[in-house]
Amino acid sequence: MAKPTIRSAGRHDLVLEQLLDAAETLFARQGVAGTSLQELADAVGLTRTGIYHYINGKDDLLEQLVRGFTLETAESLRALAERTDESAADRLHTAVKSMAQRVAEHPKRFRLLLTSEDSFPETLAKQHRAARRETLLAMSSIIDQAKTEGSCRPVDTAHTAFALIGVANWVAFWYPRPGQDSDSPAQIAAELADIALGGVLSSRSVDAGAGAIPGALALLREDVARLDHLLADLPQPPT
Repeated sequence: MAKPTIRSAGRHDLVLEQLLDAAETLFARQGVAGTSLQELADAVGLTRTGIYHYINGKDDLLEQLVRGFTLETAESLRALAERTDESAADRLHTAVKSMAQRVAEHPKRFRLLLTSEDSFPETLAKQHRAARRETLLAMSSIIDQAKTEGSCRPVDTAHTAFALIGVANWVAFWYPRPGQDSDSPAQIAAELADIALGGVLSSRSVDAGAGAIPGALALLREDVARLDHLLADLPQPPT
């Protein structure tokens, strides 16, 4: 079989994107079970036979949906957690920003993902659940790295990871705002990351004078909490 040309590959991706757009509307209105392949084909100007050049069926569309969000997010965050060329604080900002931007680019599609979870075939459902766990673990790892390097406040790691993921995911329910000019997904994501991490990352600055004492004490408490975190990671002596 001849390899696809750049043109044919581009055509395939374009039609697949149109099918996902059609699925956003039809699945949301009628449900996955209530939508036929013929309706999906009609929505993008394909025949019932022609649609099989792009997908194998509705399960294939659901898999594309899961890959575009859950699986790719897990892969991206896992790679960020393993990097050593940037500070953990910078990587944490990138993690939140990239998640929020992915959702902001296709908010309806993300909402469809959430409402279609019960329709996933078992194999796909397992992949979806595993990727969500990996996303949480990767986010938690980056937070712990930030705590170790001293750029993160002594926050509860699990609570913070859930909160940051929640901030990114919630974009799907309010962006873009109806009747108002909206910033681009990239701008929204960057602003949300700044807001979300404002209460997580440590500034480590204390003003001079008598009023600096409470701030200095707060920094000391952060350092003690960081020391506790580092000691907890040390191997325990044999009893």
